[in-house]
Amino acid sequence: MTTTAPERDEAAADAIRRHHEHLVAELEQLAADLANSAGQPSGFEHPKAQIVTWARAVLAPHAAGEERTLYRAAAETEAGRLLITSMIAEHGVILGMVDALEATTDPVAAAAWAEALRRVFASHAAKENDLVLPLLVAEPKVDLAELLEDLHEEAH
Repeated sequence: MTTTAPERDEAAADAIRRHHEHLVAELEQLAADLANSAGQPSGFEHPKAQIVTWARAVLAPHAAGEERTLYRAAAETEAGRLLITSMIAEHGVILGMVDALEATTDPVAAAAWAEALRRVFASHAAKENDLVLPLLVAEPKVDLAELLEDLHEEAH
């Protein structure tokens, strides 16, 4: 059975959504670990470092890859131009929160930054899932399955 381009694009969108769910779940766990350690002044540094390391090694490259592939394609559509401008700006906000988390030496502030980061990233991922992906799937000039392949190639 041959799959059509729309079916391939929907399958690619589903794969991206699942990946976003995975990233959100990872950050939720890391933020919970930090929150659980915030009452122990000497015990919060390790979970704080884990979030920062994860954000720099996983989240930042993911965001950069999206900007070069999915966002580039969406920004070329009239409907996506402003949306993508705001999504890229939000990447800057998210990475700025990581910087603030890394810089803090206060366990309560670290837990607060981690929770804020978790909430903003979950909202950001939902916008990608609910706004950016449907826009790309609906755009006949965009091959979302090919963009996903490009995103995977960049990651390796």
